Amino acid sequence: MSYSPMEQYIIYPIINLNFTINNVILYLMFAAFLTLLLGKGIKKGKILSNNWGLISESLFRTILLKIENFVGPKMSIYLPLFYTIFHIVLFSNLLGLVPYSTTPTVELVMTLSIAFTLLKGLIFVGFLTHKLYLLAIFIPGGTPLGLVPVKVVLEVLTYIFRTISLGLRLAINLITGHLLLKVSISFVWLGYIKGTSLFILAIPLVLLTAFLSLEILIAYLQAYILIFITIITLKDVSKT
Repeated sequence: MSYSPMEQYIIYPIINLNFTINNVILYLMFAAFLTLLLGKGIKKGKILSNNWGLISESLFRTILLKIENFVGPKMSIYLPLFYTIFHIVLFSNLLGLVPYSTTPTVELVMTLSIAFTLLKGLIFVGFLTHKLYLLAIFIPGGTPLGLVPVKVVLEVLTYIFRTISLGLRLAINLITGHLLLKVSISFVWLGYIKGTSLFILAIPLVLLTAFLSLEILIAYLQAYILIFITIITLKDVSKT
């Protein structure tokens, strides 16, 4: 039986007691659990050199270098926050590639909530650091006095739309990619159950494998872009 490709985005309750945990929340909890497992590299006081540890160290260094190069070594105190968000988003993206699973990061409510929460947090950090001088980021240097109100409005709208696009980009790229992957798999599977020769299906299978590899890369890139733009925003609010 062939089902609609959109069924992977249906939200339904898993646990319904005094509180409700639906499939989206459940897979987000799985992503958080995998993030904790990735950071597990110490046993009995010794650092273990295993695959998880190597992957964790590589991603750790990548995010740390981005913070140090774009913002400065002092802002590396926010590394645990960016490191955690990056992996939760990454694993949420990758879990959607597992058959019969759910992708938490295709929900616009969730992606926009992450984006706006990060923006509000960064602005709060900026106010703690620079007080009201933070408002200077909304007034480009050399702006004529008469254009200051207009430029402030435009700069505020720029930050708002940047945040909206950050959440939309993450969700829409995953929605379209997962839909195309599900449709492609359905075509190959229907061809197989209809008796199509495996020799003929070899080419679609090769293309499907390449497309799946591309989806894995996109899942990583979307998490990376989210953190990269967040680091750029941190640079704007933390500069003196």
